[in-house]
Amino acid sequence: MWMLALVAGLAEVRVGDPVPVFQSQAIDPQAAFETYRIPALAVTKKGTLLAFAEGRQSVHDQAANTLVLRRKPKSSKEWETMRVAFDWSPASLNNPTVLIAGSGRIWLMFQMYPKGIGEYTVQPGYDPAKTNQAFVSFSDDDGQSWSPPSDITRIVKRPEVKTIASGPGVGIELTRGKHRGRLIFPFNEREGSSWTTFAVYSDDKGKTWQRGSLTPKPEGTHPNEVQFAELADGSVLQNARNQASARQRLQSISRDGGVTWQLAALRPDLVDPVCMGSLIRVGFMPDLLAFSNPEYAAGRSNGVLKLSHDGGMTWNRAAVIDSGSFAYSSLVALPKNRIGVLYEQVTKVNGKDGYTILNREISLP
Repeated sequence: MWMLALVAGLAEVRVGDPVPVFQSQAIDPQAAFETYRIPALAVTKKGTLLAFAEGRQSVHDQAANTLVLRRKPKSSKEWETMRVAFDWSPASLNNPTVLIAGSGRIWLMFQMYPKGIGEYTVQPGYDPAKTNQAFVSFSDDDGQSWSPPSDITRIVKRPEVKTIASGPGVGIELTRGKHRGRLIFPFNEREGSSWTTFAVYSDDKGKTWQRGSLTPKPEGTHPNEVQFAELADGSVLQNARNQASARQRLQSISRDGGVTWQLAALRPDLVDPVCMGSLIRVGFMPDLLAFSNPEYAAGRSNGVLKLSHDGGMTWNRAAVIDSGSFAYSSLVALPKNRIGVLYEQVTKVNGKDGYTILNREISLP
């Protein structure tokens, strides 16, 4: 059954039924992993949907995680069987972030935590046995196989930093303006107990990578998990989780393709319970951005889709994606005025949290 939502100035937005893509063992005892988390959704140049996630040995963030993938070819109504993209267990792989380049090449950025090391025990520096590291890989066959990952830790991580994290979600390629063709991945880092964001980018189609400057932030805020979208003039908008007491998202704009950023600003119109959210460009004509997150300050529920026609200056709620449990999400623009969403839902099964990662299709008027 389709759910309908009305937006000022818009006709009906239709939200399709949920389709489970990954289900934890508490829900499906035959599942390969105890828990699935951290969705990332993209559509290839061939029209194939790619759904990434972390397959975890437990619910913990660093639980010997494996990066897994399911594909849904354009001609198929069904998702293919889950495949493993990267498994370095007992090390833990985190934060899948996918970028579909104009060339058709598919880039995947992710991080590694060594065995027994977690986000709050990891050390600064570059010792591979004690530190958080970053890798990038690519696929030229529609996501069926991947290149040996390149270690880019010393490029994207400052030595004094403890953690770095891409996305999670998606990266972008700029399509207009002075920096057209630039590949950009969103990142955050933690130095001590302070978080902020930055971009990792390439101007030579991924042969080499560089890191940009940190995003200036208001006192008392901590930009964390982050996503980027290109604006109509070639500028880049970032939208970030705030790892602080204010239950509001943070936004900032870069006028130089992600190298530097304006002072981030809290957004009272983007209520958030401290959770990852998704941001994408839907189209330039009209100039349309889409955003999803759990719009509830007290917890991860009430997942909404919001639209902006003015570069993220204002947002209007377009639809409730799921009024129940709703955590991390990833949006993708689809043909025929449609948006795909991949999101986490948590249900209690015999006292345990059971994660399902669901896919829905949203039709705009």
